[in-house]
Amino acid sequence: MNSVSLIGRLVRDPELRYAQTGTAMCRFTVAVDRRMSKQRRQEAQANNQPTADFISCTAFGATAELIANYHRKGSQIGIEGRIQTGSYEKEGRTIYTTDVVVNNLTFIGSSQGGGQAQGGFNQNQGGFNNQNNFQSQGGFSQPGGGNQGPVNSAYENDFSKNDNDDDGFFPVDNDDIPF
Repeated sequence: MNSVSLIGRLVRDPELRYAQTGTAMCRFTVAVDRRMSKQRRQEAQANNQPTADFISCTAFGATAELIANYHRKGSQIGIEGRIQTGSYEKEGRTIYTTDVVVNNLTFIGSSQGGGQAQGGFNQNQGGFNNQNNFQSQGGFSQPGGGNQGPVNSAYENDFSKNDNDDDGFFPVDNDDIPF
């Protein structure tokens, strides 16, 4: 079984691109806190050890557009998906990548900094089922809060790993970390 569930905050604004076929692709990185006691966390921070993991994620289709339109750096998000590995050649070296391909997402809350990502979609009739014709199977209210339901994506990766940023990873700067 290949199943991943994460809750975290976006490290930077999501990057939305479109394939030649017109399919939307959104790449983003989620910072997920490691479970540890308060004492262990303080020790790790004092020794400049990481207390969070930075997970590269990719979403497709309408799900990608929802993430790009309603989430910003610092937004809290819940995702479910699967691990996908890949590789590509760069300057004669093989670069290996690991991403979470998003199948479902949940709008959890707003960004800590009070940015533009304050909202979600109310689930009226079974949520959003992403079909190739981009028509929803359920209704949505306007962004702004309330019960926030999951969003599903039925797209597979039709993008080459060569479309990744230089080495397949996003550089993480201390200014990019939302906490």
